[in-house]
Amino acid sequence: MVFTLEVFKEVHNAWPAKNGKPAGESWDLLCMDKSNPPEHRMEEMLYYRTKEDERARLWGKSVGTMIQVGTSKIRHGDNGGKATLLGSIIFEAKK
Repeated sequence: MVFTLEVFKEVHNAWPAKNGKPAGESWDLLCMDKSNPPEHRMEEMLYYRTKEDERARLWGKSVGTMIQVGTSKIRHGDNGGKATLLGSIIFEAKK
């Protein structure tokens, strides 16, 4: 599934090691769904979990931009139960 998203905010989280689990870090983009047709858009804000190579290109300059995300999974539970999209950003230019 491909989502067209407008980046609203960049969110970085870090947590310490706990109960034998390793410490972790996440770099998420909080986004609004701008997919078409408009009547079928998600009404809530969505998080997109970035990958290391994507962060190098986007982090610090993505707010207010449009991205397309090829989504392989939607996870609920992180970010206070909000939907988090897992997949990859499609970097090819739109025609």
